[in-house]
Amino acid sequence: MGLSFLNIMLLSGMAVIAIPVLLHLLMRRKPVPHQFPAIRFLQARSQIKKRRLKLQHLLLLLVRVLALCILVLAVSRPILRGAGWIVDQEGPVAVACVVDTAPRMLLRQGNRTRIDKVQDVASNLFDKLPPESKIAIVDTGDGGATFSASAVAAENRIKRMATGASSVNVAVAMNDAARLLESSGIERKELYVFTDLSHGGWEQPVQPNWDALHPDINLVFVDVSATHPQDFILDSLQLSAERLTVGSPLNVSVVTRRVGPKSARSVAIEFQDQEGSFVRRGEKPIALEDGEEEEVRFEINGVDPGVHQGRVLIEGGDGLPVDDSIEFTVDVGPPARVLVASPDPVGTTGLIFVEAVAPFPLVSAGRSKFTVTLESFDRLEKASWSDYLSIVLIDPPPLPARTWKMLHEWVSNGGGLVVWLGPSAGKPSEFSSVESESVLGGQIKRVWRSPDRSNYFAPASLDHPVLSAFRRVGDSVPWQDFPVFRHWEFQPTLENSDALSTPALPIASYRNGLPAMFERMLDKGRVVIVTTPISQTANDPQAWNQLATGFEPWPFVMLANEILEHVMETPDSLNIKSGEVARLRLQRHDLPTATVRTPLGDTFPVAIDQNQGAIAVSATRQPGNYQIRSGGQTGGFVKGFSARLPKSATDFSRLNDDELSFMLGDDRRIVHDAESLDRDVMSYRVGAELSGWILFFAAALLALDWWISNKFYAPRDGAEPEARAAEIFAESVQTDEDAGVITPPPVPPARNRDESTPPPLPEGIDSETEHSP
Repeated sequence: MGLSFLNIMLLSGMAVIAIPVLLHLLMRRKPVPHQFPAIRFLQARSQIKKRRLKLQHLLLLLVRVLALCILVLAVSRPILRGAGWIVDQEGPVAVACVVDTAPRMLLRQGNRTRIDKVQDVASNLFDKLPPESKIAIVDTGDGGATFSASAVAAENRIKRMATGASSVNVAVAMNDAARLLESSGIERKELYVFTDLSHGGWEQPVQPNWDALHPDINLVFVDVSATHPQDFILDSLQLSAERLTVGSPLNVSVVTRRVGPKSARSVAIEFQDQEGSFVRRGEKPIALEDGEEEEVRFEINGVDPGVHQGRVLIEGGDGLPVDDSIEFTVDVGPPARVLVASPDPVGTTGLIFVEAVAPFPLVSAGRSKFTVTLESFDRLEKASWSDYLSIVLIDPPPLPARTWKMLHEWVSNGGGLVVWLGPSAGKPSEFSSVESESVLGGQIKRVWRSPDRSNYFAPASLDHPVLSAFRRVGDSVPWQDFPVFRHWEFQPTLENSDALSTPALPIASYRNGLPAMFERMLDKGRVVIVTTPISQTANDPQAWNQLATGFEPWPFVMLANEILEHVMETPDSLNIKSGEVARLRLQRHDLPTATVRTPLGDTFPVAIDQNQGAIAVSATRQPGNYQIRSGGQTGGFVKGFSARLPKSATDFSRLNDDELSFMLGDDRRIVHDAESLDRDVMSYRVGAELSGWILFFAAALLALDWWISNKFYAPRDGAEPEARAAEIFAESVQTDEDAGVITPPPVPPARNRDESTPPPLPEGIDSETEHSP
C-alpha cells in the first residue's frame, strides 16, 4: 500500500508556514545597545594615546637617524674653504712680509724685543710654507720689495734685520708688497704685516678700498706689541741755539715721561770729548707716575769755541733704551756780524734796533749774539757784504736798481735780509720796481692809518719760527699796549712761472686783519718784511707806532731778535732727524774729501763740493752724533751734526679700537702669536675643519635621544595599582595588629588561571545588555 497525493502540486502551499516564522522573526524585539559615557571616554583616550605614541616613536626614530648621520658626517671631516674649492692646498704660495723696523720695535718685555717676536713668528710661518713658494721681505727702513732667492735666504734676512729710522711708513710698504705679489704668477697670494699697532707706526691709514684693489691677496696683520710696557721716555729736547757766541750760556730743556708704575731716575747732560768719551756736566733726579710728564732744564756756562757734541740721558735700564738719550750738536763761535742801514742820522734812526739786538751791557761783557755795524743808505753799496750774515734795512728810501740787484744776488747766495718799511719809502710808484719786487716778492700800495690806537700787532698763530718764542708767554703778550698808527699795505707778487716773481707770504697780521710781516725764500737765503718802521723816537709826533717806544717794550725786543736769528739760519742744520740728508757748509774749497765717523764708530769718506764748499751726508739712519774731519791738526777742520729719532720712531702707545678701525679698516684679521697665525693660515689654505663642531652637535643629539627616551617611556603614576593596594593593606594590617583588632582571614590565593577567571557566558548571550519591553 502506498501513499500518494492526488494533487501533489498543492503541497507547495505548505510554504505558507514561512509566514508565521517570518512574522516571528520580524516582530522579535531586538536588543538595544547602550554606550556608557565612561566607556566612550576611554575609547577616545585610547585613540589619542595611540596617535601620541605613534608620533613619539617617529620623533625618537628621527633623532636617532639624524644622530647617526651627523656622526658619519663628522668622521668624513668636512672643511669650509676660504680660498676657493679649486685651489690645491699643497700648491706654492706667494708670500710678502711687511715688517716695521722702527726703533720702537726694540721695546723689551719678558726679555724679548718686538723684533725677536717677529723673527719667531716669521720663522714658524716659513717652515709651514708649501714647496716652491716665493717669499719677499719688505721693511720700512729700506722700502724695497723683491722676492728672496729661497726660504732660507728670507729667514736669514729676517734674523739679520736691524732697526733704524724709517724711510717709508707701513701703509706705503704694504702697497709696494701688494704690487710685487700681483706681479707673481702664483695663484695664491698672502700678505703678512708685522706691526705693534702703535700711533708711531700708523700715521697713515690703509687704503679704504684695499679689498677692491687687491681681491686676490689674503691680508693678515700680526700684532707683536707689548701688553704691559714699562719705560722712561725723553722727548722734545730744545736748545737755546744751535750756534752760540762765545761767553753765552747753553740752555737745554727736555721733557721726560713715564709709562708704567711709579719709578725714580736721574736725568743727566754730558759732553763728548776729543776721544769720544762723555763727560758729565749736570744731573737732576725725577720721580714720575704712569703717564706723568716733567720738564728738566740745564744751563751750561763756559762752553769753549768750536763744535761741541753731547747728550741728555736717563740713567738706568728700562724697556726701550733708544728713547733714553737724545744727542745734540752746538757750534760756539764769535758773534754774528750784522750790517744795519738806516736814514741819516744813523746814530738816531738805527739806535733802537741796535740796542734791541746788541745791547751795550752784553757787548761789553762779550756775551752779545750779534756784532752790529751801522751805515747810511748812501754808503750801503760800499760795505763788504760778504763779511756779514745779515743786512737790515730800516725805513729804506727808494733804492737804485743796481742796489736791488746786488741785494738779490747776495740773498740768493745765503744771506738774510730784514726790511722795516717806513715813511722814507715815499710814493709807492717810486719805491716799487721790477728790481725791488724781485727781492721783496711784492710791492707797497698805500699807507693804512689808525689814529685811535685801535690797531696793533695781533698774530693769529704762533706756529712760525719767528713767533714760536712767544709760546712761552702765550696770551700774556700786551700787544695792545704798543699801538700801530700807520703801516704800509703790502701786496705780494702774483704767482706765475717766473722764478724771480715768487710771492712773499704773510706770517703775522695786525688787528685790522692786514698783514704785518711777510717772508720770502730766495734761493739759499730768505727775506723778512715788516710793514711799519722802528726808526722814530718816542717824542716824534709823526711816529707810526709805539712798538719800540712804549712802556717796557719787551715784545719788540723779542721780535727783533727772533727775526734776525731766523733770517740768518742756514739750510744746513746741526741737528736733523734720522734718515734726513745732512748738509753742512764748510767754507773750504781746498780739500777734496772729508771723513764721517758714525755713532757706531764706523767711518766712510764723503766728497766736498768744490763749488759751494759744502758736503752732504745721506747715511744718517743711525741716531747719535756724527763727526766730520778733514786734513790734519794743522789746516784741517772738525765739524759735526747730530741725528735724532722722530717722535713716531719711539711712540709705542697702542691704537684704541676706533683708531684701529680707522687705520686698518673694518673686519681686519689680526693674529697675536704663531699658534693663532697657524690657525688662520690653515683656515685660508686648507679651510676651516668642521668635525669638532659636528661631533659636538652629534653629542647633543645623542643626549636629546636619551632625554626623549626617558621622557616617553618613564613609568606612569598608578601603573601598578595591585602592588600599591597590597602595600597599603599590609600597612593597615600592621596598624590593626598593633591596635589589637582581629584581622580578617587572608584572601585565598588563586590555584590556577582557569580557576581565577569567571566562566564564559552561554552561547547566544551577547556582551550587550538585553532589556525586555
